[in-house]
Amino acid sequence: MLAGISTACLYPELTERALDTILRFGIQSTELFFNAFSELNPNYLRELRQRADDCGTRILSIHPFTSAMEPLLFFSGYYRRFEDGLEFYKQYFEAANLLGAEILVFHGDRREAQRPYESYFDRFAMLMEAGRRMGVTVAQENVPRCASWQPHFFEQMRRALPQARFVLDVKQCLRGGFSAEEMAQAMGDGLVHVHLSDHCAGQDCLPIGKGDMNLPRLLQQFRKQGFDGGVILELYRNNYRDFSELDESYRKILDAISKQQALPE
Repeated sequence: MLAGISTACLYPELTERALDTILRFGIQSTELFFNAFSELNPNYLRELRQRADDCGTRILSIHPFTSAMEPLLFFSGYYRRFEDGLEFYKQYFEAANLLGAEILVFHGDRREAQRPYESYFDRFAMLMEAGRRMGVTVAQENVPRCASWQPHFFEQMRRALPQARFVLDVKQCLRGGFSAEEMAQAMGDGLVHVHLSDHCAGQDCLPIGKGDMNLPRLLQQFRKQGFDGGVILELYRNNYRDFSELDESYRKILDAISKQQALPE
């Protein structure tokens, strides 16, 4: 497992400035959250990659700012738009290649759309295959406003698409009414990436150590499931006061991973 921080923690700071800030902490890994079409420019991406490489940081994943458009692009009844959506997301796959990232985080359709799972999985499979051909894993994230809001969705996706891969977001689990442990179990060995935050009663997104989450126990469950991906801190800007809290949270994640990996199998 690798500890990391998402550039999303500093939104709405410019992406390159957000990256520079967290690189100063000497992080193992990061997730890059795109915020504008111009950020898909190859020269811009090469510069970001160089900055990360110079600091010894791996860019594990990318997150499209067009997540809110995914219901329209991929799950409407207008198939030509779906085809266009596939072509459009190939720009993200190309961006991931330039950055050295292997995962694209995907939100998917709206929860209220109530699209049959079979139809959803058919569309996802085509997007997943397009990503695979370009060396990128399209990974479905649990999001309470989306079809992927509950563990049952992931249980069904694993049955229909054994090759499907998933992103677990702890705060989104809570907002959907489930524990991270429940969601992780549903994702099984398809879990490849984690968005981590702490929580307590009445507050579902806190810096690590500021809530009552049992991080060692959660990491132990991940490990038993065969997970060996990125554990990425993802907070919203109003969830912490100072950048030092990002560094402190990262150190706690890193320490917890180190202790977990020191335990016998």
